[in-house]
Amino acid sequence: METTGLTPFDTMTQTRELQMLKTIIPYMKEEQKKQFAILIKYMELQNTIQVFSQEDKVLSMCSVNEEGNGMLAMLNDLRQFCTDREQETLDMLANMFSMMETYETIFN
Repeated sequence: METTGLTPFDTMTQTRELQMLKTIIPYMKEEQKKQFAILIKYMELQNTIQVFSQEDKVLSMCSVNEEGNGMLAMLNDLRQFCTDREQETLDMLANMFSMMETYETIFN
């Protein structure tokens, strides 16, 4: 599985400082790691709440290009987070949606 980067949601809710704090966790004493990780997740939650309180940011983050088939675009975007086997399943689903779209075009 190959992760190529942050999602639009992550980009809007993560900060450079949070990424730095996450990097520190493995170097901490064992008894501190849990509390520190919870603190970081709490800070991420605060960022998420802040982002969703700004309507213009939410609209841009939660929207996709309406042109084309949104389902196929979504499946394609998911590929970067999937294993090879999961990607095969996504390909099968994409083919199924393409066939359904063709069927609808022919019979409508």
